[in-house]
Amino acid sequence: MLGAQSVAKAFPEYPTTIVKVYPPALHLKDYISMAGPEIMTVGRSEGAQKTFLVISCLTLCIIDLYSVGQKTMPCSFYCRVYIC
Repeated sequence: MLGAQSVAKAFPEYPTTIVKVYPPALHLKDYISMAGPEIMTVGRSEGAQKTFLVISCLTLCIIDLYSVGQKTMPCSFYCRVYIC
């Protein structure tokens, strides 16, 4: 809960809310990563999928979702490639 409050204080221009993280993970970052603007990667575990469902029900914007093969810790990167 303190993490959500810290984010809300640091970025008051963005709406924030507390999201339940389902076991076995302890932190949201164990399941979900931002891969770019409005793009999230989500682990394939049941806990990760339930947690993302909560987020998708609370959000006001459209989020592109990429599921990754890992059950937890969907470490991701975002790259923009220009082909000439």
